[in-house]
Amino acid sequence: MNKQLLSLFLMLWVIISFSPITLAAKPLEKKTPPLQKQQFKALHQCEKKFEYDVHFMGSSVGYLHRTVNWQNTPDLDSAIVTSNGEVSFLWIDSTYHQQSSLYYSSALQHFLTPNFTQKLTGIKSREMTAEISKDGLSSTVTIDDEVHQYQSDQSPLYDLDTLGAQIRLNLLEGKKAFTLLRQASSKVKRYQFKVAGIEQLDHEKWGKLSTIKVVEVGKFNETVLWFSPQHDHQLVKAELDMIFSPHVWLTHFTIDCENN
Repeated sequence: MNKQLLSLFLMLWVIISFSPITLAAKPLEKKTPPLQKQQFKALHQCEKKFEYDVHFMGSSVGYLHRTVNWQNTPDLDSAIVTSNGEVSFLWIDSTYHQQSSLYYSSALQHFLTPNFTQKLTGIKSREMTAEISKDGLSSTVTIDDEVHQYQSDQSPLYDLDTLGAQIRLNLLEGKKAFTLLRQASSKVKRYQFKVAGIEQLDHEKWGKLSTIKVVEVGKFNETVLWFSPQHDHQLVKAELDMIFSPHVWLTHFTIDCENN
């Protein structure tokens, strides 16, 4: 149970063998045109703040707060993402902090993660930093002064924040199936996502929502994500592939463009 509680943080935005590995991920199953530049900028700007509640075994056990600060210039669309969270269940308390940088490559037509840092406290505490190459295909990961290298043949390596941004972008571009890789602390995880269709959600705060339902059809096939076009196409609910099936709900969301 302890391991499951701590893993909540590592899987909230979408969802650790210390030997270097190589993964050959399939390219996106179907080519779709990218968003036009003005469309892209309109959907990736300003400061966005999110608050999520974590429900575990029928009770509220924690939260995740997240801020995405877009730093757009004429030549580059980039963001700094800061996430903080806490889970408390029975005698267990764990905290999570991550800061990541991401940017959109117009040449490659997808996001890239240059680097991210992560700190966990509690039963499985650690400090982690990851530096990822310019093409996104290799990484250097340091965990508590221990350094490891990872490699991908085709698809870029993402942290959780960039993974979520890329899922959202794929939905905006109308993609129905796609494969993404996540750089975890001690391995690379491969996710195969498929759009299951439109589903109505009954949200405690916003009532009836028409959402885009996305399911994972690979190894993590109990993961289900719901994105709301009414809320900037952001994640509003997640069911995670874990023993006790935690649920995550968006409870607060704001967009502030005055300070950008």
